[in-house]
Amino acid sequence: MSSEEVTNNNTAAAPVATTPKVPVDPETTIFVGNVASGVTGEDLKQVFQEEFSGQVEVEIPAPATTTKGKVLPRRYAFVKFPQKIDVEAIKSKYDKTVVKEKGIFIRKALTEEERDTQRKTKKQQRKNTKKGSKFPKFRTAVSAPPNKEKPPLEEMERSNDTLYVNNIPYSATKEQLAEFFGTKPELIVLPMRRMRNTKTNKVFYSKKMNRGIAFVTFENLEVDIKNKVEEFQSKTLQDRPIVVDVAALRQQTNDEQKPNDESENKEEKKEEKSESN
Repeated sequence: MSSEEVTNNNTAAAPVATTPKVPVDPETTIFVGNVASGVTGEDLKQVFQEEFSGQVEVEIPAPATTTKGKVLPRRYAFVKFPQKIDVEAIKSKYDKTVVKEKGIFIRKALTEEERDTQRKTKKQQRKNTKKGSKFPKFRTAVSAPPNKEKPPLEEMERSNDTLYVNNIPYSATKEQLAEFFGTKPELIVLPMRRMRNTKTNKVFYSKKMNRGIAFVTFENLEVDIKNKVEEFQSKTLQDRPIVVDVAALRQQTNDEQKPNDESENKEEKKEEKSESN
């Protein structure tokens, strides 16, 4: 397992003690990322309880403390099994399991040497990025456009036929949502999660994991959209209670033009191309 600094969560200026490093054995240990705040070792043990009968060990590294005293909780853990494991088999079965409203991801644990190599690679990449970001002085003279303030949500105009749905399962598809809400898949807007390739550092859209939100439109709706909110509020979709509200309409400024169908199709094609890469 990895070593981390142990701090007092309630006092930022608490003394700091270090624990000895315990080597990670990739043949018996997996790395678990995207761990939600407040998740305990017991919570993660429950994920593997049925198959491994609670004989797993979980280490969630202690929070780190910045030089300014700010406590930063760790978002990952190491899970050690009682025997050698097939990482790919465990990943295919448990990857994206939702623990406290977050889908965990699983990958092979790295040895201390592999982690050192990874840290050095990332450090070099940051240096290269900084070098490449130096522009001629005349470029800095161009001021950035001012940020446009968005109106409060309660002041925005609401849709007459579309719901905003939160806390949906990360693995849910448009077809599943359409069946659940009684509409058509083409009337579902399901934003997919943006991810980063750790090797190429390129950002891409996941093909399997959504962002946990969706916009559901009803065709030829004959009732008030608020009735749909009451109908679906707190219903359970794949063991997750969903949160429903009437979708807010995006307000356009004077210098914005409403995109036509052709431009919208181009944006969709860009996203599809990003996913395929």
